[in-house]
Order: sequence, then structure tokens, then C-alpha cells
Amino acid sequence: MVMLDEGLNRIRDLVSTDITKGTMGTGTTAAAPTDTDLLAIESNSEATLTKTSTDRQIQVDYTLVSTSGTTATYTEYKTHSADTDFDRVVFTGIAFTKNGSLDIQASKKYFFRGT
Repeated sequence: MVMLDEGLNRIRDLVSTDITKGTMGTGTTAAAPTDTDLLAIESNSEATLTKTSTDRQIQVDYTLVSTSGTTATYTEYKTHSADTDFDRVVFTGIAFTKNGSLDIQASKKYFFRGT
């Protein structure tokens, strides 16, 4: 079976509508398909996402501005809605200083394939 582009773009739109927030954390346990919630959530890092949809894909951009969050080394990030976690990524670490001069920006793309 091959899913048509029209169907894939409908799925894209449904997923894009659901993804509304990004949040950083300080946990270091590797991500797994059954473990998408942050292990050490930094609630002050939650930010509304900017999303761009193109043919069969969504680009999601997150920015933690220097006046948000806390002074910490962030090591995990997730995209989510009010009641659903979509994914979690763990990385080496980004040292962040609240009220500093630098923001943290993360960008990810979701691709939808029909074969």
C-alpha cells in the first residue's frame, strides 16, 4: 500500500495542530520509545513553538530566551501538547545563564513517508 500525499499532508496537519510546546530538562538517561517525558523537567523553560508545514513535513522551532528558564545545564528537550509528549532527545549539555545574553534555539523536522 502507498499512502497518497494528500493523506500524508492530512496527518501532518493533525500532528502539527497537536504540537504546541517545547520544554527543556536536565536529565541524562537515554531516550527510549516508551520514555518520552523529561526526567528532570525545568518548567520555566516551557515555550510556545513556531511551526512551518511544507509538503509531508513539519518544521518545529523552539527558543528559550535568556530571560526564561533557570541557570542550569540543559541536557534533554521534548515537544508536547497539554496532554501528549511527542518526543524526547538527550544531548551532551548546553550551559544556560538566566538573564544572560544568549538564547537556546532548537529546530527539528518531522517527515511523513507513504511507502
